[in-house]
Amino acid sequence: MSRLDNHVLLVVGGGADGPAAPDEDLPIGNGRAIAMRCAAEGAAVVVADKDLGLAAETVEAIERAGGRACAVAADVSDEQACVALVEEAEAAFGSLSLLVNNVGIGAGGAIGDTSVADLDLLYRVNLRSQFIVLREALPVLAASGRPAAVVNVSSTAALRPTREPLVAYETTKSAIGALTRSAAMSAAPLGVRVNAVVPGLIDTTCRRRDVGTDPTPLDALVPLGRLGSPWDVAAATCFLLSQEAAYITGTELVVDGGLTVPIG
Repeated sequence: MSRLDNHVLLVVGGGADGPAAPDEDLPIGNGRAIAMRCAAEGAAVVVADKDLGLAAETVEAIERAGGRACAVAADVSDEQACVALVEEAEAAFGSLSLLVNNVGIGAGGAIGDTSVADLDLLYRVNLRSQFIVLREALPVLAASGRPAAVVNVSSTAALRPTREPLVAYETTKSAIGALTRSAAMSAAPLGVRVNAVVPGLIDTTCRRRDVGTDPTPLDALVPLGRLGSPWDVAAATCFLLSQEAAYITGTELVVDGGLTVPIG
């Protein structure tokens, strides 16, 4: 029996972050890897993305591997779209017991280069969307009759400044930790666990497209000597969703190869 059998999972941001890099057949980001890994572990997966075509690509990959999934379009910067998304996800397979909030974007730069519009956009997408989806999903998860769990995807930018300052990104990602801890306390009496996974430097399609396919310049920054894979993030997320993590709630699992370990 697989770890997520008889569960229904909603992955918000389960498409990919754009077209494939030159060395890829299928673009892979954290959300797509999470959806595919959890489907392989037995979950029926509702893949939500602003771009329905990207969500459908994830569904096709899951179905080719023998899993169950469906695609849903959702612009999570809109409150009503978030509310409708939870309703649609529950209706897709008749219940909803697991949630992954993966949507995140970056914009702006240092504080002097960041507009209020930049900050507002990142707040709506990176933080407010997670709050709304989690708020709407909690009663549904609690009523599922299954051991329910939530994973919010953050970033090591929440733990320390990035090499090139991204104040709006760092601020909104930092707030995800507080949201996770507070929601975990509210959700515990309902039998729902809430945790966060905190990826570091991950070799996603977006990174390859933006900075090239050679990870060597960044490898030296990581104590384990390599960039992480989206599959590393997916493995950590699947663990937190599973009953192997039944006594874990309100925590942040850092997946960064030692990048943020304090030295000296």
